[in-house]
Formats: sequence, C-alpha cells, structure tokens
Amino acid sequence: MAVFNDKLYGGTAPSGCLFEWDEVSTWVEVAPQLNAQTNINALCVHDGKLYGGTQNAGRLFQWNDVNAWVQVAPQHNGETRIQSLISFNGNLYAGTATSGNLLQWNGTDDWIEVAPQLNGQTFIWSLVEFDSKIYGGTAETARLFEWNGSNAWVEVAPQLNGQQFILSLAVYGDAIYGGTQPHGRLFRWNGSNAWEMVANTSGSEGYIHSLAAYAGKLYGGTRPTGHLLEWNDADAWTVAAVNLGGHNRIHALCEFDEKLYGGSNPYARLAVWRRCF
Repeated sequence: MAVFNDKLYGGTAPSGCLFEWDEVSTWVEVAPQLNAQTNINALCVHDGKLYGGTQNAGRLFQWNDVNAWVQVAPQHNGETRIQSLISFNGNLYAGTATSGNLLQWNGTDDWIEVAPQLNGQTFIWSLVEFDSKIYGGTAETARLFEWNGSNAWVEVAPQLNGQQFILSLAVYGDAIYGGTQPHGRLFRWNGSNAWEMVANTSGSEGYIHSLAAYAGKLYGGTRPTGHLLEWNDADAWTVAAVNLGGHNRIHALCEFDEKLYGGSNPYARLAVWRRCF
C-alpha cells in the first residue's frame, strides 16, 4: 500500500491491479492488469508519480493518474520479481528476485544494475533508508545488506536463529528492525555487524509480513492468523488486534490520515486499527 496525493492505494494479486480507497467503504479499480503481470508486489511514490513493481516478469509500472498502468521498465536479466521499491536521493531503486539484485531506474525506460547478488541471496524482500543509506532484507538466509552507494551490496548482519526471510524492514527509534520468517521474530540491527532478537514468536505466527512505526510504537502484521502485533519496546510482541473475518495475513501496513491501515489476504480487504483503552 502507499499514500499518494492524499489517497490510499493498494496493489493486488493475482491480477496485478491498482485500487484506490474511496475513504468510506470500497476499493475502486484505477488500473487493470497490464502485460499479464500477476502481482503488484510493491508501491512507491517517486518524483510526483506512483510506481508499482511487478511479478511474474519483474517490470516497473507507472500509474497514469487516471485509469491505467504504463510500463516504464522491462524485465532485467530474467529477474521474475520486483519485490521492493524505494525512492532515494532522487532515484528509484528496486530489490529483485530471483537473484537478489539492486536495480536503479534510468528515469525513462530501463533498469540499471547497481548491486549484483551477494552470498547466494535470492531475494531482496524489503528495502529501507537509514542514515542516508539503502538497506535490504534478504532471503534465503535472512541477512541485512547495505548498499555501498555505487556498485555492490555489503553484508552487515548475517543469519540469526535459523531465520530464512527478512520479510519487512522499518526504522523505529533510530534503529533498523526486521520481521522474519519462519518464526515471526523481530530483529534489531546493532548498527554494525549483527542482528539482535528483540521479540520471539507470538503464538503460532510464523511470518511478520509487514512492519510500521505508528503513534510512537512499532507494529507487525502476521501470518498465518492475520493478527496485528505491537512490540513492547523491550523483548516481546503483544497482540493488538486479532484476526478479522478469516483473513490469515496482514500483508501491508500503512499510516494514512493519522490511522493505521492493514491490507489483508486472501480477500484483499482494508482494515483500520482503533486502539481500545
């Protein structure tokens, strides 16, 4: 999900559409599927436009602001997914699968590879800006990479506790946090060379699909039960909101209009969290 021009947008699967929320009760389709792309894995606002990263052929789409996607970058070297997007220092960057590259959009019609695969990592599942640098969370061994600003990834945190994916990254309290799979843990980067585990598995939640800092707290969206978790700022998750209507995954979290919203799976619904005191 992404906020663009004071509206909330969601990218979908399995038909790769773009939806706009009507701010009442309904998603409105504003861009149908293009070029047989099945997923909009990531949305990002860059230079006054809304972009989507696709699967199953790793393309970059730009929304025309009305009713359609426009392809602005093709598949790069067989990469099947644009899994993550970030706007950084005037450029748009993408994390890929299945070779874990970092790509930079040339601003018109193609990708430029600025960091190749490192240490056999096949996914750059998540990207975040921290301390004026780009960081990527990886799979298959849940590492943290830092981009050198030129042509390579540098590993700054190796695998911890057998975790395989860093599914989500967020900056909270002057540190980078990562949400993991397969045990739904919360990691904090020590700022140098390692992850620290700051929250263990909550119940049976094996995936922290999404992370967001909101109202002075850090939240995680889970799978397979679709809970919203709140970190206690010390050593554990607490359940802030339970599963809503059979939704087993909170795939995305986004702050909009001073509220926290979650995009769910498998029914592509939008939920808003309300703190109960």
